[in-house]
Amino acid sequence: MNDVTARAALVHELDVIGEDPAERFDRVARLTRDVFGAPMAFVNLVDDNTLYTLTPQTSTGRRELPASESFCAETVLHDEPTVVSDARTDDRFATLPVVQTLGIRFYAGAPIKVRGTRVGSVCVMDTRPRVLADSDVILLQDLATWAGRILSDGGSATDSGTDASTLIPGPVQLPGYDLRAEVVPFSGASGDFYDWIPTTYGVAITLTDVMGKGMEAAKHAASIRAAFRAQDQERPATDVIGATDREIGPALVRADSFATAFHAHLDTATGWVDFGDAGHGIAMHLSAHGQAVRLLRSRDLPLGLHPGAMRRSSGFLVLQPGDALIVCSDGVLDLFDGTLASLDQLAEMYWAAPDDFLRRVRALIAERSPDDDVTTLVLARHGAAPTQDPSS
Repeated sequence: MNDVTARAALVHELDVIGEDPAERFDRVARLTRDVFGAPMAFVNLVDDNTLYTLTPQTSTGRRELPASESFCAETVLHDEPTVVSDARTDDRFATLPVVQTLGIRFYAGAPIKVRGTRVGSVCVMDTRPRVLADSDVILLQDLATWAGRILSDGGSATDSGTDASTLIPGPVQLPGYDLRAEVVPFSGASGDFYDWIPTTYGVAITLTDVMGKGMEAAKHAASIRAAFRAQDQERPATDVIGATDREIGPALVRADSFATAFHAHLDTATGWVDFGDAGHGIAMHLSAHGQAVRLLRSRDLPLGLHPGAMRRSSGFLVLQPGDALIVCSDGVLDLFDGTLASLDQLAEMYWAAPDDFLRRVRALIAERSPDDDVTTLVLARHGAAPTQDPSS
């Protein structure tokens, strides 16, 4: 079997072509687009003659095109990334329809590997010429590694006698706040966990989602939880994430795994929340004033993709009286349509009955039986939203 035939067979064996867009792939494309500041980024598969995108730009966007009309057909031929600073001046690509009709000038793609075979690419495109630094090329390779591990995982579960409840933290006293969470594992063991640790000024909270399900994911989750707990929580949240990644990341690399994580520190006196997000991106700040929803985007790689080598981005918010911070694993999205748009529906559920929120999530799990672990954490500040002054 030649390389092209092997690639085509594996692409179809992965059994993701034609599925509805999935958040696990959209997350990779979204982070790629954000960190490169580019208008387009995709996770694509390439068989012998067709390119399939797993991350269409819109719900009605084109999902397939002839491989001969794509940059990615070149990317899957090489182990190293393909970088095209200006397609109009590159004879290999100057006549491609996307260059001639869409005005694409810049392309960079890193091959996605599954079981040692190049099956597609994570790519970024722009309508203006660009030059990438060496560090950017390495980052693109890390993003392709992330996509490859998602594809390799395949969503299979394994049996286990390990109870997910062993990772559940004890109660913590937070006057003026309500902190609740719940994990419902797909099998007896879970790769999801949530945790909280009292600090001098309030509390540190964590939600982590390890690739896969069952015993192996649960073992990694326990190790990551221990690594987070071993850190000095008086430091900024992103420093804690970075130190945890340096400690646990090499083991995840050896296991060909990764974990997304959201970690935050709350100052209860002010409502100030300092947070970091390692590829998670499923968190939202619900403001009681006007019932507004702010999605907290991730701009950083998951734990275990490039341990300790990436500078991480800090985020901040203030929980005003009546506000809430909700963090979920991606299993929650499967209770709705599987996309980030689900978070708007989740916010509506919360506003309808904040005290009944977790029970209603459990009811949805029982009704819709998602094939993934479902974890939800809510940090809410007591009090009502400020009243709007009618004279203002």
